[in-house]
Amino acid sequence: MSLDGCNVERAPGTLLPCGDCGSDDVRVKERHGKAGVGASYVRCNGCNAAGELCLGKDARSQAVVKWARRPAVRSRGDTESARARGEHPSANERDRGRDPLELIARMVVGGSYRIPTEGRSTTVPLSAADVSGAVGMMRDQVAKQTALAVALRADGPQLLQLGRAALRRVLRQYSHAGERAPLQMDSPADRWRARLVLQDAVHDLVWPEKRRSSQEAARAVKMRKGAYLAAYRIAAATLQQALEDGRQQFRARLFGCR
Repeated sequence: MSLDGCNVERAPGTLLPCGDCGSDDVRVKERHGKAGVGASYVRCNGCNAAGELCLGKDARSQAVVKWARRPAVRSRGDTESARARGEHPSANERDRGRDPLELIARMVVGGSYRIPTEGRSTTVPLSAADVSGAVGMMRDQVAKQTALAVALRADGPQLLQLGRAALRRVLRQYSHAGERAPLQMDSPADRWRARLVLQDAVHDLVWPEKRRSSQEAARAVKMRKGAYLAAYRIAAATLQQALEDGRQQFRARLFGCR
C-alpha cells in the first residue's frame, strides 16, 4: 500500500529484518512537507508491522534508528511454528502497546497504515480517521491540547493556546501551596510571572532540546533563580500530569469502542 504524496524507498543494508515475522522486505515510508519537514516510519511488507513515526527534517534517519531498537528477530522456525498455531496478533492488538502520542502523530501522514492480511488478521486496521475521531471525543481539553502539542510538535500560536488553557490549573496549584508558593496569586506582578513561567514549561515540554538555561529564563521573567525553579517545577508537573491524562484518555477512546 502507498499513501498519497508519500515516497516509499527501499533501504538495503540499513534496516534490520522485521522483529515480528523475520522478513527482509522492509521499507522506509516518507512524506515531505513545507520547509523540508517530513514524516517517516519503517514498515514490513511481510506482516505490515510498522515502526515508530518520526517527524522533522531528519525523520528518515530517526525512523531507521527506531526500527533498529525493536525487539530481536525471531528465528524463521519459531515464526513458522507460531503461524501454524495461529498466533498472529491483530493490527489493533499490536497498536495497544504503542505510545498513544505516536498514533496521534500518524494523523499527519493520513490514510490507513495497516492492511488486514488473509490468515493473520480479520480486524479492520486503524486509520487516521479513527485516531482523529478518538482525539475529538476526549473531554479534558487541557489533556487533549497537551497530547496534541507534544505528538505533533506544536509551535507558535498553538503553544500560546496551550499555555492559556493550562493557566487555571497551574494557578490553582500555586494557590494550594499557600505561603510556600513561589508566586503569590494576589499580586498582579506574580500572576504575570506565572504566565511567563508556564509558557517556558509548555515550550520545554514540546521542544526539550531547545530549553534555555535556568539562569537565563529566570532573568527574562525578573525572578531569582531559586524562585523561578520552584515555580517552573509546579508548572511542569501540572503539564506532565495533563500529558499522562491525555495518553490514557486517548487510549480509552480509541480502543474502548472498537
